Amino acid sequence: MQRVTKRGRTIIGPDGSMLGAGDKVPCELAMQRACNESRQVYEAWYKLRRPDGLPSLADWDAADAVPDLRDSILVTEVLSASNDYRYLRMGKRAAEVRGYDSTGRTVRDCYEGEGLDFVLENYDLAIGNPCGIIDFSIEVVSDHRFIELETLLLPLADDGKTPSHVLVYGHYLVR
Repeated sequence: MQRVTKRGRTIIGPDGSMLGAGDKVPCELAMQRACNESRQVYEAWYKLRRPDGLPSLADWDAADAVPDLRDSILVTEVLSASNDYRYLRMGKRAAEVRGYDSTGRTVRDCYEGEGLDFVLENYDLAIGNPCGIIDFSIEVVSDHRFIELETLLLPLADDGKTPSHVLVYGHYLVR
């Protein structure tokens, strides 16, 4: 279990977007800094935790938690054999800010270079922390109407223990 706070760094993505400097912090240490919406998602996930550990994707789906924020949520599948993650579903807002729907593609398919390292680090930290992480890096995405202010990444586990999915909520400022 990693309880490491990582400092963000400024990275320019392949599409010219800026991945900004910020902190990547375990949720149990940082939710007081989070926006109300990130806290809502975290609290809904936290209430679904099982006595033996993490909630599963089925638990999350059955609860129909935070329906008003569903458009900004995406889910990835952990592909441990290849140290990668596959996008299983992507909310409308999550796809809109990227300019495309990544469903079915992997993180390695969608990013390269330092941007890839940055995103993989987020996912790796999320599955290494039992309460997930929140990344306070600021990202100006290719659609400049949106600025991502924080990203919440929460592990899900089919067996309650080994992360099988990551639930991701992105909080955006819309210009």
